[in-house]
Amino acid sequence: MKALRKIFSLFIILTLVCGFSFAADKKNSKNTKSEVRIVTLGPAATEIVFAIGAQDQLVARTDLCDYPADVSKYPSVGGFAGNTISLEAIISYEPTLVYLFAGMHDYLVQPLKDAGIEVYVSNAVSIDAVKKEVLDIGKLTGHTKEAQKVVKTMNATLARTEKYIKSKSKGKTAPKVYWEVWNNPMMSAGKNSFMNDIIQKAGGNNIFGNLNEAYPMVSEEAVLLADPDYIFYSGDGMGGGKPSEIFEPKGGVHYMGDDDRFVRSTPRCVDAVEKLAKILWP
Repeated sequence: MKALRKIFSLFIILTLVCGFSFAADKKNSKNTKSEVRIVTLGPAATEIVFAIGAQDQLVARTDLCDYPADVSKYPSVGGFAGNTISLEAIISYEPTLVYLFAGMHDYLVQPLKDAGIEVYVSNAVSIDAVKKEVLDIGKLTGHTKEAQKVVKTMNATLARTEKYIKSKSKGKTAPKVYWEVWNNPMMSAGKNSFMNDIIQKAGGNNIFGNLNEAYPMVSEEAVLLADPDYIFYSGDGMGGGKPSEIFEPKGGVHYMGDDDRFVRSTPRCVDAVEKLAKILWP
Protein backbone atom coordinates (compact mmCIF):
# COMPACT_ATOMS: atom_id res chain seq x y z
CA MET A 1 0.00 0.00 0.00
CA LYS A 2 2.90 2.40 0.76
CA ALA A 3 4.25 1.80 -2.72
CA LEU A 4 0.82 2.52 -4.22
CA ARG A 5 0.55 5.74 -2.24
CA LYS A 6 3.96 6.81 -3.54
CA ILE A 7 2.81 6.10 -7.09
CA PHE A 8 -0.34 8.13 -6.46
CA SER A 9 1.74 10.99 -5.02
CA LEU A 10 3.90 11.02 -8.16
CA PHE A 11 0.78 11.09 -10.32
CA ILE A 12 -0.43 14.18 -8.43
CA ILE A 13 2.89 15.84 -9.24
CA LEU A 14 2.82 14.95 -12.92
CA THR A 15 -0.82 15.93 -13.34
CA LEU A 16 -0.34 19.35 -11.80
CA VAL A 17 2.76 19.98 -13.90
CA CYS A 18 0.59 19.63 -16.98
CA GLY A 19 -1.56 22.53 -15.78
CA PHE A 20 -4.91 21.15 -16.74
CA SER A 21 -7.72 23.54 -15.98
CA PHE A 22 -10.39 22.80 -13.46
CA ALA A 23 -13.70 21.98 -15.10
CA ALA A 24 -17.13 20.67 -14.33
CA ASP A 25 -19.73 19.58 -16.85
CA LYS A 26 -23.44 19.91 -16.42
CA LYS A 27 -23.23 21.34 -12.92
CA ASN A 28 -26.97 21.90 -12.81
CA SER A 29 -27.87 18.24 -12.56
CA LYS A 30 -31.48 17.30 -13.19
CA ASN A 31 -31.15 14.09 -11.20
CA THR A 32 -32.82 13.93 -7.83
CA LYS A 33 -30.76 12.97 -4.81
CA SER A 34 -32.08 9.40 -4.81
CA GLU A 35 -31.35 8.94 -8.53
CA VAL A 36 -27.68 9.94 -8.44
CA ARG A 37 -25.29 7.01 -8.87
CA ILE A 38 -21.61 7.93 -8.50
CA VAL A 39 -18.44 6.25 -9.71
CA THR A 40 -15.28 7.85 -8.31
CA LEU A 41 -11.96 7.34 -10.09
CA GLY A 42 -9.55 8.46 -7.37
CA PRO A 43 -9.02 8.60 -3.60
CA ALA A 44 -9.67 12.35 -3.30
CA ALA A 45 -13.00 12.06 -5.10
CA THR A 46 -14.14 9.16 -2.93
CA GLU A 47 -13.15 10.98 0.24
CA ILE A 48 -15.10 14.10 -0.74
CA VAL A 49 -18.18 12.01 -1.50
CA PHE A 50 -17.97 10.53 2.01
CA ALA A 51 -17.20 13.92 3.59
CA ILE A 52 -20.50 15.40 2.37
CA GLY A 53 -22.50 12.32 3.32
CA ALA A 54 -23.15 11.13 -0.24
CA GLN A 55 -21.68 7.65 0.23
CA ASP A 56 -25.09 6.01 -0.21
CA GLN A 57 -24.99 7.24 -3.80
CA LEU A 58 -21.54 5.75 -4.43
CA VAL A 59 -21.70 2.60 -6.55
CA ALA A 60 -18.00 2.02 -7.36
CA ARG A 61 -14.51 3.40 -6.72
CA THR A 62 -10.86 2.46 -7.46
CA ASP A 63 -8.38 0.12 -5.80
CA LEU A 64 -6.47 3.07 -4.32
CA CYS A 65 -9.50 4.56 -2.57
CA ASP A 66 -8.73 3.69 1.05
CA TYR A 67 -10.24 6.46 3.17
CA PRO A 68 -12.43 6.29 5.13
CA ALA A 69 -12.27 2.62 6.09
CA ASP A 70 -15.86 1.97 4.99
CA VAL A 71 -14.84 2.50 1.37
CA SER A 72 -13.61 -1.10 1.30
CA LYS A 73 -17.25 -2.21 1.18
CA TYR A 74 -17.70 -0.76 -2.30
CA PRO A 75 -16.74 -2.56 -5.53
CA SER A 76 -13.77 -1.34 -7.55
CA VAL A 77 -13.55 -0.53 -11.24
CA GLY A 78 -9.76 -1.01 -11.22
CA GLY A 79 -6.63 0.93 -10.37
CA PHE A 80 -6.19 4.68 -10.49
CA ALA A 81 -4.11 4.82 -13.69
CA GLY A 82 -5.99 5.23 -16.93
CA ASN A 83 -4.72 1.98 -18.43
CA THR A 84 -6.31 -0.03 -15.62
CA ILE A 85 -9.84 1.35 -16.01
CA SER A 86 -12.12 0.67 -18.96
CA LEU A 87 -15.17 2.57 -20.10
CA GLU A 88 -17.10 -0.69 -20.05
CA ALA A 89 -16.24 -1.32 -16.40
CA ILE A 90 -17.54 2.11 -15.42
CA ILE A 91 -20.73 1.87 -17.45
CA SER A 92 -21.49 -1.55 -15.99
CA TYR A 93 -22.34 0.17 -12.68
CA GLU A 94 -24.91 2.38 -14.43
CA PRO A 95 -23.62 5.69 -13.01
CA THR A 96 -25.30 9.03 -13.54
CA LEU A 97 -22.14 10.86 -12.41
CA VAL A 98 -18.48 9.95 -12.90
CA TYR A 99 -16.04 11.93 -10.74
CA LEU A 100 -12.61 11.76 -12.37
CA PHE A 101 -9.28 13.59 -12.69
CA ALA A 102 -7.75 15.86 -15.32
CA GLY A 103 -4.82 14.37 -17.13
CA MET A 104 -5.22 10.80 -16.00
CA HIS A 105 -8.78 10.29 -17.21
CA ASP A 106 -9.16 12.71 -20.11
CA TYR A 107 -9.74 9.85 -22.54
CA LEU A 108 -12.94 8.92 -20.68
CA VAL A 109 -14.62 12.32 -20.66
CA GLN A 110 -16.15 12.46 -24.14
CA PRO A 111 -17.17 8.78 -24.30
CA LEU A 112 -18.96 9.16 -20.96
CA LYS A 113 -20.74 12.28 -22.18
CA ASP A 114 -21.70 10.47 -25.36
CA ALA A 115 -23.22 7.75 -23.17
CA GLY A 116 -25.35 10.40 -21.44
CA ILE A 117 -23.39 10.26 -18.19
CA GLU A 118 -22.56 13.42 -16.27
CA VAL A 119 -18.85 14.07 -15.73
CA TYR A 120 -17.04 16.08 -13.09
CA VAL A 121 -13.34 16.70 -13.80
CA SER A 122 -11.19 17.44 -10.76
CA ASN A 123 -7.97 19.44 -10.83
CA ALA A 124 -7.85 21.23 -7.47
CA VAL A 125 -4.48 22.96 -7.17
CA SER A 126 -5.21 25.01 -4.05
CA ILE A 127 -7.16 24.79 -0.81
CA ASP A 128 -9.71 27.28 -2.13
CA ALA A 129 -10.17 25.02 -5.14
CA VAL A 130 -10.84 22.09 -2.81
CA LYS A 131 -13.55 24.11 -1.08
CA LYS A 132 -15.16 24.92 -4.42
CA GLU A 133 -15.01 21.28 -5.44
CA VAL A 134 -16.71 20.20 -2.22
CA LEU A 135 -19.51 22.70 -2.88
CA ASP A 136 -19.80 21.62 -6.52
CA ILE A 137 -20.14 17.95 -5.58
CA GLY A 138 -22.60 18.87 -2.85
CA LYS A 139 -24.78 20.59 -5.44
CA LEU A 140 -24.52 17.73 -7.93
CA THR A 141 -25.51 15.12 -5.35
CA GLY A 142 -28.18 17.04 -3.46
CA HIS A 143 -25.98 17.55 -0.39
CA THR A 144 -25.56 21.32 -0.57
CA LYS A 145 -26.05 21.95 3.15
CA GLU A 146 -23.70 19.14 4.13
CA ALA A 147 -21.05 20.47 1.74
CA GLN A 148 -21.39 23.96 3.17
CA LYS A 149 -20.88 22.52 6.63
CA VAL A 150 -17.68 20.78 5.49
CA VAL A 151 -16.33 24.03 4.06
CA LYS A 152 -17.29 25.86 7.26
CA THR A 153 -15.28 23.33 9.27
CA MET A 154 -12.32 23.75 6.91
CA ASN A 155 -12.46 27.52 7.35
CA ALA A 156 -12.59 27.14 11.12
CA THR A 157 -9.45 25.00 11.10
CA LEU A 158 -7.64 27.49 8.88
CA ALA A 159 -8.72 30.39 11.11
CA ARG A 160 -7.53 28.53 14.21
CA THR A 161 -4.20 27.83 12.53
CA GLU A 162 -3.80 31.44 11.44
CA LYS A 163 -4.44 32.61 14.99
CA TYR A 164 -1.85 30.14 16.29
CA ILE A 165 0.76 31.33 13.78
CA LYS A 166 0.17 34.97 14.71
CA SER A 167 0.68 34.16 18.38
CA LYS A 168 4.03 32.50 17.64
CA SER A 169 5.43 34.63 14.84
CA LYS A 170 5.54 38.11 16.36
CA GLY A 171 8.71 39.82 15.16
CA LYS A 172 9.92 36.71 13.37
CA THR A 173 10.39 36.03 9.68
CA ALA A 174 8.70 33.08 8.04
CA PRO A 175 10.90 29.96 8.19
CA LYS A 176 12.27 28.83 4.83
CA VAL A 177 10.99 25.42 3.75
CA TYR A 178 12.32 22.90 1.28
CA TRP A 179 9.81 20.15 0.55
CA GLU A 180 11.14 17.26 -1.47
CA VAL A 181 8.27 15.54 -3.22
CA TRP A 182 10.54 13.26 -5.22
CA ASN A 183 14.26 12.68 -5.13
CA ASN A 184 15.28 10.93 -8.33
CA PRO A 185 15.18 13.35 -10.00
CA MET A 186 14.91 15.89 -7.19
CA MET A 187 11.55 17.64 -7.40
CA SER A 188 10.05 20.26 -5.13
CA ALA A 189 6.92 22.41 -4.93
CA GLY A 190 6.61 25.50 -7.12
CA LYS A 191 4.26 28.48 -7.03
CA ASN A 192 1.36 26.79 -8.78
CA SER A 193 1.23 23.67 -6.64
CA PHE A 194 -1.12 22.37 -3.99
CA MET A 195 1.87 21.83 -1.68
CA ASN A 196 2.95 25.47 -2.00
CA ASP A 197 -0.46 26.59 -0.78
CA ILE A 198 -0.20 24.29 2.24
CA ILE A 199 3.28 25.63 3.10
CA GLN A 200 2.16 29.24 2.81
CA LYS A 201 -0.97 28.78 4.89
CA ALA A 202 1.17 27.06 7.54
CA GLY A 203 3.25 30.24 7.78
CA GLY A 204 6.23 28.95 5.84
CA ASN A 205 8.30 30.45 3.04
CA ASN A 206 8.68 27.91 0.25
CA ILE A 207 12.22 28.28 -1.13
CA PHE A 208 11.00 27.36 -4.62
CA GLY A 209 7.73 29.28 -4.39
CA ASN A 210 9.02 31.74 -7.02
CA LEU A 211 9.11 29.07 -9.73
CA ASN A 212 6.06 28.93 -12.00
CA GLU A 213 6.15 25.17 -12.49
CA ALA A 214 3.89 23.27 -10.14
CA TYR A 215 6.52 20.68 -9.24
CA PRO A 216 9.89 21.70 -10.74
CA MET A 217 13.05 19.66 -10.87
CA VAL A 218 15.71 21.20 -8.63
CA SER A 219 19.36 20.60 -7.68
CA GLU A 220 21.28 20.11 -4.46
CA GLU A 221 23.16 23.31 -5.27
CA ALA A 222 19.92 25.28 -5.48
CA VAL A 223 18.76 23.90 -2.14
CA LEU A 224 22.08 24.72 -0.47
CA LEU A 225 22.03 28.24 -1.91
CA ALA A 226 18.49 28.84 -0.60
CA ASP A 227 19.60 27.68 2.88
CA PRO A 228 16.23 26.37 4.14
CA ASP A 229 15.41 26.28 7.84
CA TYR A 230 13.41 23.06 7.48
CA ILE A 231 13.48 20.13 5.10
CA PHE A 232 10.43 17.90 4.66
CA TYR A 233 9.92 14.74 2.67
CA SER A 234 7.09 12.27 2.44
CA GLY A 235 8.88 9.00 1.87
CA ASP A 236 12.23 7.39 1.15
CA GLY A 237 13.06 4.48 -1.09
CA MET A 238 12.31 6.61 -4.16
CA GLY A 239 15.90 6.67 -5.39
CA GLY A 240 18.73 9.13 -4.93
CA GLY A 241 18.90 9.09 -1.14
CA LYS A 242 17.11 10.95 1.61
CA PRO A 243 17.09 14.77 1.81
CA SER A 244 19.14 14.54 5.02
CA GLU A 245 22.13 13.65 2.83
CA ILE A 246 22.15 17.21 1.49
CA PHE A 247 22.65 18.88 4.86
CA GLU A 248 20.99 19.21 8.25
CA PRO A 249 19.19 22.58 8.61
CA LYS A 250 18.67 24.18 11.98
CA GLY A 251 15.01 23.21 11.97
CA GLY A 252 15.84 19.63 11.11
CA VAL A 253 14.79 17.13 8.47
CA HIS A 254 11.24 15.91 8.95
CA TYR A 255 9.88 12.67 7.54
CA MET A 256 6.12 13.02 7.14
CA GLY A 257 5.51 9.33 6.51
CA ASP A 258 2.64 8.39 4.25
CA ASP A 259 0.41 11.18 5.51
CA ASP A 260 -1.92 11.54 2.55
CA ARG A 261 -3.42 14.74 3.97
CA PHE A 262 -0.50 16.57 2.35
CA VAL A 263 -1.06 15.21 -1.15
CA ARG A 264 -4.79 14.58 -1.49
CA SER A 265 -7.04 17.46 -2.47
CA THR A 266 -9.66 16.77 0.19
CA PRO A 267 -11.08 18.58 3.23
CA ARG A 268 -8.37 16.97 5.38
CA CYS A 269 -5.75 19.18 3.71
CA VAL A 270 -6.49 21.84 6.33
CA ASP A 271 -5.40 19.36 8.99
CA ALA A 272 -2.11 19.09 7.12
CA VAL A 273 -1.78 22.88 7.30
CA GLU A 274 -2.34 22.82 11.05
CA LYS A 275 0.13 19.96 11.54
CA LEU A 276 2.80 21.74 9.51
CA ALA A 277 2.24 25.06 11.29
CA LYS A 278 2.93 23.45 14.66
CA ILE A 279 6.27 22.16 13.35
CA LEU A 280 7.28 25.46 11.78
CA TRP A 281 6.13 27.51 14.76
CA PRO A 282 6.78 25.41 17.90
